[in-house]
Amino acid sequence: MYKRIAISILVSLIGLTLLLTPLQAKRSGDIYYQDQVAVLMYHHVHEKDTSSSTITSSLFQNQLQSLLSKGYHFISLEEFKQYMEGATVPSNAVLVTFDDGYQSFYTAAYPILKSLRIPAVNFVITNDLTNPLGSYIPSMSKEQISEMTHATNFIDIGCHTNNLHHKLPNGEAALVGRLDAENDDDYKQRVYKDTQACIGKLAGLTDKPLDALAYPFGITSPAATEQVAKAGIRYAFTISPEMATRSADHLLIPRINAGSPGITPELLHRSIQRRVLAQPGSAPLRVDAAAAAAQLGGSANAEGGELRLRLGQEAFTLQVNAKAATRGNARVTLRQPVLREHGLVTIALDDLGALIGQPLVYTPATGKVAVRVPPSVK
Repeated sequence: MYKRIAISILVSLIGLTLLLTPLQAKRSGDIYYQDQVAVLMYHHVHEKDTSSSTITSSLFQNQLQSLLSKGYHFISLEEFKQYMEGATVPSNAVLVTFDDGYQSFYTAAYPILKSLRIPAVNFVITNDLTNPLGSYIPSMSKEQISEMTHATNFIDIGCHTNNLHHKLPNGEAALVGRLDAENDDDYKQRVYKDTQACIGKLAGLTDKPLDALAYPFGITSPAATEQVAKAGIRYAFTISPEMATRSADHLLIPRINAGSPGITPELLHRSIQRRVLAQPGSAPLRVDAAAAAAQLGGSANAEGGELRLRLGQEAFTLQVNAKAATRGNARVTLRQPVLREHGLVTIALDDLGALIGQPLVYTPATGKVAVRVPPSVK
């Protein structure tokens, strides 16, 4: 796995039609993938600066709007963590990540993300918080970070180390290389204390857990990963260009680069498509329809070959052993049949969400179905 990382461094209801489309696929009913996440990586958004990891505001906005139009669903860092622990995510799920904590995230990227209600996480080099304008590329201040995390429920922060984002004289990344005369114990303490320092400096800037990190340059080693985990990191991101799945090592999460100037919206779409993991024979998640209705604050009543649900002021009827349901007097065709299994009437989670016009998530740890919390400005 580590060798592979090193190699990679080099190189509301959308209409009641005859076919019910997935919820939130605003302009496209295509399902490109399920139960996996395209984690996108960005660094710098600027109109004048140029580099292989800098894009303009217009390109950034065009990328995001294009993905939205194609039916991609953007999730938050918290939703991604829940997914890695077993929860569901929408089809075509995408997580936006930024590295380095540059001020351009606040001045250029954040307004776009806020206007489109798209979640994102920025992995911050906390040593730069002491003098944000003193770095080669200006960094965000503590006040700017705190403003974003507290003004919304969809902007998050994480660690990009405190003071290990550089190369040693021998060319190795500071996170994995050894200093002169540094023994194994000294090295472990250096990485461990740096990670603790990073978490500590971010602690007052967000109300959410600080347990995510992006490795500088995407480089890590078994020894480094062991120490960041010991310091409290549970989710760590590399630059291995693959789709993220919950079966992957939570401390070696892959990401797909989206932040280079030559990556057009269509090229980004194709880049994601090339990396989608085949899921032969995978079946959609099914839930107990009556239990789900109760968990959502409604009720259910079985009668013959039907299950009648009531949620708020809406009435729904599910036809058992058919891809059919009704909402009020309107007939709806589902993607998957409603089934009676072991005495329970089950429905595909996506179908239930689309039927009631609410994005749903299922959490195995609790066995409950709930409505996804939408991105919002507080």
